[in-house]
Parts: sequence; C-alpha cells; structure tokens
Amino acid sequence: MKRIVLGLALASAMLATASCCSVPELSGKWNILTVNGEEATVIGEEKPFMEFNTEDSRIHGFTGCNIMNGAYTQDGKNLTFGNMATTMMAGPEENMKTESAVLDAIGKVASVKADGENILLLDEDKNVILELGK
Repeated sequence: MKRIVLGLALASAMLATASCCSVPELSGKWNILTVNGEEATVIGEEKPFMEFNTEDSRIHGFTGCNIMNGAYTQDGKNLTFGNMATTMMAGPEENMKTESAVLDAIGKVASVKADGENILLLDEDKNVILELGK
C-alpha cells in the first residue's frame, strides 16, 4: 500500500512539473495585448495581432498600421522571428508609435512561455516584451 501511495505522489509531482514547464501552443490568432508592459493601443477597429501557422512556421499579423508576414523558428521554448516584411502605409501617430514598438519587440524575441491563457514573448534577459491573448 505504501508503494502505491508513494507511486501516486511521485506521478502527481511529475505531472505538475511537466504542465508548468510545457511549451506553449502558438497556433492561431493572438491579439497583442501589451508591448514592453504598455497596452498596445490603436485608433480604429482593427487591433494589433499575430497569427501563427505552425505547419509552415509562418506568421501573419497587423502591427497598428501595416500588415506583416514572415517566418519564425520555435525550438522548445526558444522562439525567433526572421525574414519579416511589412506593408508601408502611414497611419495615425498613436498607431505608428504602437507599430514601431511591436516591430522593435519582435526583433528582440528569444523565448516564449505560457501565462494562464496568454503567452508571453521574452527577450534574451527573460523580460516580457510582448503579451499575447486569444
């Protein structure tokens, strides 16, 4: 009986450790909630977002004024973006400010982690630079 109880306790501990450290699922459309700790605000109905296509390792999104497309690489919790392209339209000053911050942050992403139902994109020093939510 003691072995069964000990085995169940060990199995529970292993499951708790695995779930806390699991790699977040990126697939789908994520709204950009914050950039460098500040709310990602724009004027207009379309809000900034990132949409991950995990089958092709491609990303599509809206940065505040322009559409972005590119590639990303995920290796466990490590995440980097590359070959990004955007359209080049001007917009309201607030939107341009948000767009600049989003694009700058994307270039600094080094890893990803889950935070409840949201995901956090972190720089190499583990600072949260983008918070994304469904």
